Amino acid sequence: MCLACIALPAVAAVEKDFLAAREAYQKGRHERFEQHARKIPAEHVLQPYLKYWRLRASNRGPEARAQFIAQNPDTPLSDYFRAELARAAARAGDWPSFQSWSAGLARPDAEIRCYAHQAALARGEPLAPAAMLALYRDAADQPSSCEVLFDQLFEHGLLAPEDRYARLRLALDANNLRLAEVLDAALPEAERMAPGALQRAQKEPEQLVREGGEARAQREAALYALGRVARDDPEAAARLWETHQERYAVGEQRHGWALIATQAARRHDDRALVWYQRAGLQLGETQLLWKARASLRTGQWRDLLQTILAMPEPMRNEAVWRYWMGRAYKALNAPFAANQIFARLSREIHYYGLLADEELPVRLEARPSEQRAGEEDVRRVEQLPGIRRALLLRDMGLVADAVAEWDWALRGQDDPTLLAAAEIARRAQWYDRAIITAERTRELHDFDLRYLTPYRDLAQARARDNGLDEAWVYGLMRQESRFVAHARSRVGAQGLMQIMPDTARWIARQMGLKGKAYTEVQQPETNIRFGTFYLRRILDDLQGSPVLATAGYNAGPGRARRWQAPVPLEGAVYVESIPFAETREYVKKVMANAMYYSHRLGLQQTALKDRLGVVPPRQQASVAGEGVATSVAGEAAGG
Repeated sequence: MCLACIALPAVAAVEKDFLAAREAYQKGRHERFEQHARKIPAEHVLQPYLKYWRLRASNRGPEARAQFIAQNPDTPLSDYFRAELARAAARAGDWPSFQSWSAGLARPDAEIRCYAHQAALARGEPLAPAAMLALYRDAADQPSSCEVLFDQLFEHGLLAPEDRYARLRLALDANNLRLAEVLDAALPEAERMAPGALQRAQKEPEQLVREGGEARAQREAALYALGRVARDDPEAAARLWETHQERYAVGEQRHGWALIATQAARRHDDRALVWYQRAGLQLGETQLLWKARASLRTGQWRDLLQTILAMPEPMRNEAVWRYWMGRAYKALNAPFAANQIFARLSREIHYYGLLADEELPVRLEARPSEQRAGEEDVRRVEQLPGIRRALLLRDMGLVADAVAEWDWALRGQDDPTLLAAAEIARRAQWYDRAIITAERTRELHDFDLRYLTPYRDLAQARARDNGLDEAWVYGLMRQESRFVAHARSRVGAQGLMQIMPDTARWIARQMGLKGKAYTEVQQPETNIRFGTFYLRRILDDLQGSPVLATAGYNAGPGRARRWQAPVPLEGAVYVESIPFAETREYVKKVMANAMYYSHRLGLQQTALKDRLGVVPPRQQASVAGEGVATSVAGEAAGG
C-alpha cells in the first residue's frame, strides 16, 4: 500500500512533465522542453516522443532520422520519418533510397504512390497501366508528384489526349472547378473553354447550354451547366436538352441525358429510367448506381439486373449489389442463382448478410464462431509498447496520438491478439477502440465486444419510459458515437446520441425544462434522456416507421418524409434510395446494429426485413422539430 502511495504521485509527475515538454516543443521553447524532458526516466515508454521532438527541432540530417527509425520500429513516429525520408529521396531523384524508405510504409499516400510509379519509370521496370490510370482518372486534386508522373505518362504514350477529357468530365461532375481549370489550361489553345465559361455555367447555365461551342472543352462546360439545371429541375433540363442537343456530338448528347437522368433518380422522379434509356449503355459509375436505385424503387427487376451486370467488377462485387442481384434473380423466377448469392453473402457480418440469410429457404447452420479473449492473450497484449503508449496518451487526453499508436501496434495482428486488445480497451472504457478493434477480426468474433452495452441502466430506463425498442436505441447510439460520451461531430452534434444544440433547446422546451438544462446535453444521463425523447417524437410524427425515424434522426424529419414514395415501399428499397450517402449507410448500420443488440440483450427476436417493414406513402404533416436534425442537416446529397 505504501509503495502504491509513492507510485501514483510519481506517475502523475511524469505525465505532467511530459505534457509540459510537449507544450514547450510546440511553442519552440527548447530550453524549457529540455527542463521537463530530463525529468522523465530514460526507460519510460513515452521516451520515443521526446526523441522525436528533439529531432524535429534540430537541424540534424537524415542519418539521425534513420537511426531513430532503427531504434524505434514499434511506433508510428518511425513511419512519419520514413515518409519524410522517402519524399526527400524522391525529390532528389535518388530512387534507390526512395525505394528503401517507401517499402516499409504502412499506408503510402497518393504522393508516395506517384513517386513509386516515377521510380518504376526511371528504372525501366514493367508498369501497371491500370493503377496509373486509376490515379489519373480521379476527380480529386492530386499532389505535384502525381502531376509530374502524368506528364511522363503522356510523353510515353501511356495516357492519351482522350484521357484528359475523361478526367475533365470527372472533375466537373465532382464540381472540382479548380482542377477543371487546370486541366483545361493543359489543352491546346484551340480546344480550351472560353474565358469565364465555368463561372457562366453557374450564373447563366441555360444560356451556356444553348450556345454549345466549337471547342470540345467548351461543350464540356456546357454539359456541366446542364447538370446544374437538372439538379434543380430535371424536367426543365430535359426540355432544354431536347431543343439544343443537336449542337453536340452523339456521345455528348447521351452524356447529357445521363446527367439529367441521374439528377432525376436522386429526386425519385419516375421519368429517370426513360431518360437513362436515351443515354444508352455507356454510363459512368455514379450514373450506374442511380440507374440501379431508380430501377429498384420502381420495381423494374430486369432493368436492375442488367444495370448491375453492366457495373465494373469491383462495384458489382460489393455486398449491396450482390444482395440486390440475388433479389432480382429471385423476382425473375431464378431461385437457384439467387440462393447461391444469398448463401455466400449470409456468412458476412453486416446488413446485407442479415438480409441474405433471411432470403434463404433454409437457414444455414454455419455462422461466424464466437470467441472470448483469453487472459493469457490479454496479459501478452498489455505488454506491447504501442498498447501501453496508447493507453497512457489517452489518459493524458492526447487522443489522436493514442489512436495512431493503437492502430500501429495492431497492424497485421491475428484474431486472438485483436480480441485481447479489444478487451483491454473495453476494460479501460475506451469503447470506440474496443468496437473498432473487435470488428477487424476475420474468423474469430466476439459479439459482446462488437456490440458493447455501456450506460445500460440509463438506456434501458429511457427506452422503457418512451416506449422504444432498447435494441434500436443501442443500435442508434453505437452508430452515433461508439459510446464516446464527449463525442462532437464536425457540425456540432454532441454526446452519446449526437444531439445538435438547437435540437437540445427544442427538446428542453418540449419537456418543459426550465433554465439552461439543454447546456448539459453532453452529460450521458441528459443526452440519453433527450435523445430518446426526440426519437420517440419523430417516430410518432413519421407514421410509426423505425426506418423513417432513423433517417429523420440523422438527416431531419422533413427530408425523411420527402424521400417517401406516393405508394407503400419496402423498407429496404426506401433505404437503398436515400439520396444522402451518409444517411443511407447510417440507416443500414443502425438497423443491423439493432438486430445484433436484440440477440445480445436477450430481447424478442425480429427479422431484419420485418424491422425495416413497409414504409407508408408520403403524407403532408407537421413534423416535430422540423429542420432540427441531429447530425447532418445541410449535407449535400451523396453518391
